[in-house]
Amino acid sequence: MISNGNDNLTINYSGDIKFNDEETTIASISRNGFLKYQKNDKKLFAENDLQGGIKYEMYNDGNKLDPGSEQGKLFLADVVKSMVDVGFDAKGRMERIYKKGGSRAVLNEVGNLKDDYIISMYIEFLFAADSVSQNDMKEIAKKIGNKIGSDYEKGKLLGKFPVEYLKDSLIAHAWFESVKSIGSDYEKSNALIYISRQPIMNEQLNQTIDVANTIGSDFDKANVLKELIFKRTFSEENFDKALDAVSYINSDYEKANLLKALIEKEKVSADHFNKLIDVVEHIGSDYDKSNLIKELVEKGIPDGGSLDKLLSAVIHTGSEFDKANLLKNITVKNVSSNSQWISVINAAADISSDNDKSNLLIALAPSIPKTDSVKMAYMKVARTINNESDLGRAVKALE
Repeated sequence: MISNGNDNLTINYSGDIKFNDEETTIASISRNGFLKYQKNDKKLFAENDLQGGIKYEMYNDGNKLDPGSEQGKLFLADVVKSMVDVGFDAKGRMERIYKKGGSRAVLNEVGNLKDDYIISMYIEFLFAADSVSQNDMKEIAKKIGNKIGSDYEKGKLLGKFPVEYLKDSLIAHAWFESVKSIGSDYEKSNALIYISRQPIMNEQLNQTIDVANTIGSDFDKANVLKELIFKRTFSEENFDKALDAVSYINSDYEKANLLKALIEKEKVSADHFNKLIDVVEHIGSDYDKSNLIKELVEKGIPDGGSLDKLLSAVIHTGSEFDKANLLKNITVKNVSSNSQWISVINAAADISSDNDKSNLLIALAPSIPKTDSVKMAYMKVARTINNESDLGRAVKALE
């Protein structure tokens, strides 16, 4: 049933109804099948006559027409066209068009269609065809974006796009442009998750991240980035793009989970280590920030990574107890030179709790180099302890 304010169309049918190749009449109706059609004052009833033929009744403005007359034939052709226009027997019509002109003819017909659902059926038919050229597939990718209004239908088609064609950079570009045209964050993320699971090249991976940045929902954006992080090995460029995308996420929870995945999965270069710290420092949750810094510390500082940047992040993170533990953990496999030891000891000065500061210095004392410069730095920090008992314990530990 379709009503657009001007026309009221009702179609009731049962059984298998087929039109002729010219789409001017009904070729067959299966046994016990029937068709009831009414559009405003036009009425048609057709049924199998149980003898291999079709029995008709047709009325135009209340006047009964003879099915065998020229007027009756024109009336029937108009009814068939009306039904075809709203998608009746769409599968049969696609097959008839394909039989006459191949996939190009089907694609040309897509330009004449107006209903999103019917357009989607035609495009899915083309996906299954075995003679679609690269240029035609690029046009199909474009039509999904500019011909279909429904986000659901767009997302469904983009998520079924034949993966072998996405290896072509021009087709992939058209595909991504269509993804951009989706307004729904959910449908857009599903399309990007689809391509994230395919064997795409670095260029398409970067495009996936770029389009993911247009998703407003942190949850949906994070789902795309998770798929990329867990399924991919990143190049330097890919890692930079992924990290930038993570930094734009507002949710501390989603951001922290993605950063944790990046830290655990990737072998982090010095440059990326420093960038990771910058992103971690912008997390509002002390709990998440502290856990991420712990992950970085356990991974170890790569050659060329900034110890000072890491220490700064520690001092601006969490409770005094957490700071002391993180500084202690840093020394396990990240500190060797006198200057590095002095940097860690100096960072301890920013711990406000006398007890936590004293406990940290006591824990460090057995391992620090016993050079004058390091011992001097140690004693300088120890003297910032106000509690005499804690101060005494720290000084004695170095003796």
